[in-house]
Amino acid sequence: MIHILLIAEDPLASTHAAALLTSSDFKVVRKDDLGSARSLLATGLFDLLIVTGSEASDVIPLIPASRSAAPDLGLVALAPGWDAATEARAYAAGADLVLSAPLTAAVFTAATRRLLPESPARTAVPPTAPAPVAALPLAASALEVLRDFSQVLGYSLDYKLFTQHFVLKLREILSVNRIAIFLEHTAPPTVQPAGTPADEAARLTCAAAVGIPRDLLECIELTRSSGIGHHVTKRGQILRLDALGGSAAELPDPKILREFEILGCQVALPVNDRERTLGVALIGGRVTGGSFSDAELQLVYHLLEELGLAVKNSWLHDQLSSSHRLFGDVLSAINSGCLVVGADLRVLHTNRAFLQFLRGDTRSGQDIDFSELPPPLAAALHDLVEKGRLTEPFFLSSERHPDRTYRVSLLPLPGAGRRLAQPAMATVEDFTAIKAAQRAEIEASNLRLMTLIAKRFAHEIRNSLVPLTTHHQLLDSDYESPDFRASLKTALGRETSRIQRFTEQMLFLSQPPGAADEVLPAALLLQECFERACRALAVEGRLELSGDVEGSFVRAHRPSLAHAFEEIFLNGLQSAPAALLRVRLQAERGTPGAGRLRLQFRDQGPGLAPAVAARATEPFFTTRSTGVGLGLTIARRIIEQHAGQLEVLPRITNDDPDVILQLPLA
Repeated sequence: MIHILLIAEDPLASTHAAALLTSSDFKVVRKDDLGSARSLLATGLFDLLIVTGSEASDVIPLIPASRSAAPDLGLVALAPGWDAATEARAYAAGADLVLSAPLTAAVFTAATRRLLPESPARTAVPPTAPAPVAALPLAASALEVLRDFSQVLGYSLDYKLFTQHFVLKLREILSVNRIAIFLEHTAPPTVQPAGTPADEAARLTCAAAVGIPRDLLECIELTRSSGIGHHVTKRGQILRLDALGGSAAELPDPKILREFEILGCQVALPVNDRERTLGVALIGGRVTGGSFSDAELQLVYHLLEELGLAVKNSWLHDQLSSSHRLFGDVLSAINSGCLVVGADLRVLHTNRAFLQFLRGDTRSGQDIDFSELPPPLAAALHDLVEKGRLTEPFFLSSERHPDRTYRVSLLPLPGAGRRLAQPAMATVEDFTAIKAAQRAEIEASNLRLMTLIAKRFAHEIRNSLVPLTTHHQLLDSDYESPDFRASLKTALGRETSRIQRFTEQMLFLSQPPGAADEVLPAALLLQECFERACRALAVEGRLELSGDVEGSFVRAHRPSLAHAFEEIFLNGLQSAPAALLRVRLQAERGTPGAGRLRLQFRDQGPGLAPAVAARATEPFFTTRSTGVGLGLTIARRIIEQHAGQLEVLPRITNDDPDVILQLPLA
C-alpha cells in the first residue's frame, strides 16, 4: 500500500485525485494546508506528497514550501490545464513530477514508479543489551499485577474504554514510553454482519494508545495481509524488533521494520480470545532503556489474552444490545398492541399501542403490573405460562373503549430445553372496523339471499297460478264442458302438487335432522319413491334395480331419506320422461357397523356437462325454466345427515352413472 499526503487548500481540488482516494492500493490523507501537515511529515510515514489546486497557477506557490518541509519525499504537482511555461515553473520550484487532472490510478502508479522507494532500506536500531540485573520486574508481585488489571473490569461493557484503561495500567507497570493496541475494524465473524467486505475484516485500527501522536494514529492502520499484522496473525507469536536482523532487505516482508520504526515500538504481541487473533499490541522501549525479559513478555501475552476475551464479550454484548433495541423498536412501531410477560408473570415489555388499549394513553414511563390486565387476557396468559395451554385467538373489549372490539392472539416463547413456566407474548389488534365490515357483509349476503329466494319462489308460484287463474276465468262459461272439468282437475292436481313440493323443500331445509331410528330395505324404499315421483310428474316411467337388491338394509329417518330419493328420481324423470331409470346397489360389508351401501343412479337423458355437474348441488342452481334449484341441495343435506355422501357426475361414457350415493349399511 502506498501512503500519500494530499495538500488541497481548495476542497473541490481534492476531486482531481478521486481515483486515488477510492483505490484500495493507496492510503491517502488529505490536509487543507501545509501547516497542519508538518507533524505528519515528521513521522516519515508517507511515500509521496501531492499538492493540488483548481488551476496550475494556484499550485506553483505551494511547491517551494512543500519541498522545504519534505526534502526526501517525491513531490507531485497535480492540476488541470498545464502549459509549457507553467510546467517549467513547477519543475523550477522543486516539483519532481507534474501531472494533469483528472487522474486515473493506473496512470498515477506508472508515472510515479521512479519516485517511490524500492524498499524502506532503513537500518534497524541495534538493540542495547543491558545487564540482566538491570531488567525491571513486571510488578512487585503477581498479586499486584492482578490487582491493577482487575481495575479494567469497571469498563467491561465498552471495549474502547477498558482497552484504553488497560493500556495506561500496562504502561505504568512496564515503564515504557508508548503502547498501541490495534484491533479488528469490525466484530469477529461470529457476530459480524453478513456480506462484510474482506478488506474490512483484514483492517486493524487503533483502539487505544498512549505516547503516540493522535495525528499519526488517524492515518495509519495495520492489516492482516502484510506487515506486522500479517506476521503476528499468521504465527500467533511475540515479534521482537531486536530479533529481526540488521536491515529490511533481509526480511520476508520489509513493511514490518518500517511499521516498527514509524510507531516507535520494539515488540508486537497478538491479542487473541483463545480461538483466533483479534489484533496486535505494539509496545515501545522502557523509559530507562532496559529490555524485556521472556517472563515479562509471557505475562503480558496472557494479560492480552484476557483483554481479547473481554473485547469479544463486549462485541457480543453490543450485538445483543443492538438486537434488543431493534426488537423493542419493532414492537413499539407496529400498530397492534404487544405485551411480553416473563416466566414469573412479570410484564417485560409493552408498546404504545398496548398502552393505548389498556390505559387510553401512552404513558410508557409507568410500569404495568400483571394485575392490571383484563381478566380474560390475564387468565389466558396464566394458562399459557404456567401450564403450557395455548388458547385460541379470542375477542374482548377494553374498559377504556367499550365500543371497540379487539382480537387477542397468544404466542409462547420457549427457549432451548426450557420447561414450564415459559415467557409468552400477546398481541392485541383492533378488529372494530373488520367486525363492522363482516356484519355489513353478512347483512348484504342475507339480503341478497332473501332477494334470490323471493325471486325464485315468486316466479315458481306465479307459474303455478297461471293455469289456475286461466281456469278460474273460464269457470262460469265452460264449467258444463266435460273437457274443461277434466282440464281443471288436472291443473289443480299438478299445480297444488308443485306448490306442496316447494313447501316440503323449505321445511326440510329449515328443520333439524330427524333421528335415524328405523331399519329399512333399500330396494323397497327406492321403488316407493320412484312411484311417487312418477305420480308427481304425471308420467309413466320404469325403474330397474340391480346388484345387491336383497338384504341391503339402511338405518334412516324414513320421511327424510324418502324425500331425498324422490328428489333424485324427479331430476332423472325430468331429463327423460317416460323412460327407464336404472339403480345399481352394491353392498360393501366390512367390520360390523362399518359397511357401506353404494347406489348408482342413471337415467336415459343426455347426462350433465362437467361444469353443470360441479354446481348441481348448489342452492338455487338450475338449468330449467321451472323449479327453484333446491332439489339436489336438499337431497345432499339429507344424505350427509345420514352419515352418507352424494356425488353428481358428468357423463363421459354411455354407461357412466349420473348420481352416486353412499349410505351406512344397517
